[in-house]
Amino acid sequence: MRIDAIFTDLDAYTLDPTRPRAQKIGVWGNRIIGFDDELDGIDADRVESLGGATVLPGFNDVHCHTTWFGLTLASVDVTALPGGLPDVYAALEKAAATTPSGEWIEATGYAHRDYDGQYPDLARLDEITGDRPLFMRQTSGHAAIANTEAMRRAGILEPDFEEPVGGKVVRDAAGHPTGLIEETAQTLVQDLIRPYSLDTVVDALDLATAYYAKEGITSFGECGIAYGWIGHSPIEISGYLRAREEGKLRARAQLMPQADGLHPIAANSADGFGIGLDAGLRTGLGDDLISIGPVKFFMDGALSGETAALRENYAGKDHPGYLQDDAEVLRQQILDTYASGWSLAVHAIGDAAVDAAIANIVEAQKRYGRRAVPNRIEHAALVHDEHLATLAEHGIVVTPQAAFADGIGDGMNASLGPARRHLIYRAKSFVDAGVPMAGSSDRPCADGNVLRGIEAFVTRRTRGGDVMGSAAESLSVDEAIAAYTIEAAKASGQGADKGTLSRGKLADFVALETHPRNVDASKIAQIPVKATVLGGNYTHQTP
Repeated sequence: MRIDAIFTDLDAYTLDPTRPRAQKIGVWGNRIIGFDDELDGIDADRVESLGGATVLPGFNDVHCHTTWFGLTLASVDVTALPGGLPDVYAALEKAAATTPSGEWIEATGYAHRDYDGQYPDLARLDEITGDRPLFMRQTSGHAAIANTEAMRRAGILEPDFEEPVGGKVVRDAAGHPTGLIEETAQTLVQDLIRPYSLDTVVDALDLATAYYAKEGITSFGECGIAYGWIGHSPIEISGYLRAREEGKLRARAQLMPQADGLHPIAANSADGFGIGLDAGLRTGLGDDLISIGPVKFFMDGALSGETAALRENYAGKDHPGYLQDDAEVLRQQILDTYASGWSLAVHAIGDAAVDAAIANIVEAQKRYGRRAVPNRIEHAALVHDEHLATLAEHGIVVTPQAAFADGIGDGMNASLGPARRHLIYRAKSFVDAGVPMAGSSDRPCADGNVLRGIEAFVTRRTRGGDVMGSAAESLSVDEAIAAYTIEAAKASGQGADKGTLSRGKLADFVALETHPRNVDASKIAQIPVKATVLGGNYTHQTP
């Protein structure tokens, strides 16, 4: 018998209790065909030595924004510049010098907490950019900064301008726009730039997934495509197909359409169809490389910008954030979508939003049953003890981002105050309660390196030396690895094909210099990735 490849000289931690460790892995037809003694007497077209590396199942980031991340790699980066706002202005001046008159300047990575809570001065931005419109996204993605030219083109400066539902144009005491636009109001400016061309989308996926390969990522969930302020083109799926055809997609993608695109479908009345996408497209379509996942809904905003919907006011503030629409409107949209065969991925960060998300998902499941691809709460940033048993009973997945600890952990602690901070991005409580919990980064809103995410699950260390929320929510190294492998696969409805190194599963794995248990927890992110293998083929390899 002859197979495609045998990987040797490795120490595999399979996460499969029937065979916890292995020293050789055989691959045939993109899947694992056997281990160790099962490969005796079998020849292979390729024999690949991994140089004694520690091998784990391929990493799976179930909530990220890959096209967006790829675009940021080609944008002006203003992330935590050491010289403060003068450095931001300097970066924009450099971009303006090479941008033709009237053309857009796009920047990304701004976080006011990195700049002592300050936002750029609109008059200074206008002086730098002139007649070039500016759109500068905040790291969270839930707000952006626009110059006067961009706001003029978007109609924001018109005397009869009305703010969109679920968004806000922030104004000064005199009622003048400051340049800060929140949530759905961003769409007013973005729609002047979008839709991006398929060439642009494919180039972004090429850059982004090459980056993923260097970090051991073999699967990801693209959380919110095609529609709304988070999408890039109404034909964004075609961009993924083209990237695949051109060899520019280096990881398996589960695509989650943004709910803004859903609309009534004229199906037969006997089908009980609510709202959906044309041709009956729904969760479950696709193959091992590209598949359609849940629909992404926004219940609220972000803690970093204090737009997430809380039960009580933010610490020291006179407001509790807000939902993206009327609560009953959101509920009916979710029920109608689920009735049409879609699984749900509901963005809910504040505890008021989490209350509504859980109630809506439970109601949908009671009416129409569970789905092969589980329903999820994206972020689940403020979950009370009273919610844990309900989440576990109904199999609702949560996707908290431990990676937020470094960039915005201190700010979130301050926004919630000492009495509520223990609720922030819980992890151990989910694991102990039996709540399905998958690892994710929300990249580019946070560092998407999975090893850094594992480290953050273990240490929860913030940039200021504190811990995000409570130290009691820290995971063990093994629990954190499971979140990005076994649990991530289950959360995507793909546990039969990935998540462990088992015979018959996809041959996706990462080779590390050492096991994360073997280093100090604060050094996990520094472990070198020696190779990444997707379906038995290298997507990344170091000498």
